[in-house]
Amino acid sequence: MQLHEIDDHYMTCTGTYATLRITSERKGPDAISVLIGCEPTHNFEKGEQRTKRTDVKNRYYPWHGWFFSTKGLSESRDCRRHLEILLAGPLKDTGMLEYLRDRGCEMSVAIMYCYTQGGPTISPDQMRGLAAAGVDVWWDLYHEPEIQGDESGCC
Repeated sequence: MQLHEIDDHYMTCTGTYATLRITSERKGPDAISVLIGCEPTHNFEKGEQRTKRTDVKNRYYPWHGWFFSTKGLSESRDCRRHLEILLAGPLKDTGMLEYLRDRGCEMSVAIMYCYTQGGPTISPDQMRGLAAAGVDVWWDLYHEPEIQGDESGCC
């Protein structure tokens, strides 16, 4: 196996996916979709009700949200595969991402990662691509005890 080869059966990972998150006070999800060139997997509008619970202080979204998740797009347990999907899709036009940032949009990539031991890997090419896209990347890590025969995973 080469150093940067994606391993879809990454043995120490029980499940993973990545989500590009774009929020804005001014640009709505439809406008972001047109500019990015793809539809989100989830979105919400500023002012839309986020909960019906009356005991919650902020029951309405204070900004627009546009999210593109790889959950369900790939069963790979290697987060590099999920990053490749984002880099080839909504993160490919770095000029448009800069345009959105210049107009007040904030963006990041969140990676859900469930593991038994070890941790995720990211390639130098992906680091360059993410840096060119200008997005912060963070991992939401969940340690799961290794259970023989249980491949359900947390993701």
